[in-house]
Amino acid sequence: MASAQQRLDEVRASIKEILETGQSISKGDRRLDRAALASLRMLESQYATDADREARAGKPRQVRLYSRGKGA
Repeated sequence: MASAQQRLDEVRASIKEILETGQSISKGDRRLDRAALASLRMLESQYATDADREARAGKPRQVRLYSRGKGA
């Protein structure tokens, strides 16, 4: 299964392609409609959150414990 960062990169590439070449392609009597830009933007937001979560999961959290002067 692809990581969230890979999925995010793919969605961003799709968004870039739509912005550069348009929403649909016509050739002869055939027409291909790409994914809706709004849907891709929602996926981008979700995958960005997931990718950030995955990146943070790989890093250990630093936790400091303080003694209040009482015995442990």
